[in-house]
Amino acid sequence: MSRRSSPMTQRSSIIDSGTIEGVKRQVIRLAPLLALVLVVAVFVSIKAYLSPQTPGDQGCINQGADRRLLARPICWAQQHLSWKSASEPSFLSIGNPRQVNLGLAWPPYLVINWYRGPDQWRMFRIGFRYDRNWRGYIFPTIAWKLISSPLRY
Repeated sequence: MSRRSSPMTQRSSIIDSGTIEGVKRQVIRLAPLLALVLVVAVFVSIKAYLSPQTPGDQGCINQGADRRLLARPICWAQQHLSWKSASEPSFLSIGNPRQVNLGLAWPPYLVINWYRGPDQWRMFRIGFRYDRNWRGYIFPTIAWKLISSPLRY
């Protein structure tokens, strides 16, 4: 007695092999686009790494000595979306200021500080940052860095 597979089993194996082949064709079609995205990402990373460290070269508002990734569009946006203001934001601090601290302000701004050791804090911030030296709000801002003391504004 020979074993024959049912028509349903034959149909599902044909669909599975067709689906796999279809996926392979899609991947092959998308390969040039994926390669282009990879090349652009590498180029941006190298350009950010090799860009000059002087603050005036990138054109961001009141930029410090650290370099900006994607400086051209970010600095352009900062020049058009930032504004001067004498009034500082109201700032709410949540958590233990000696370990982990979350700060919130309006216009929307978030800062998180993590204690890493003596004179080492990990800081993440995003949003409309009030710059006391520039006396105004700078947007867009995002930063992730090590600092010597927690950021309180």
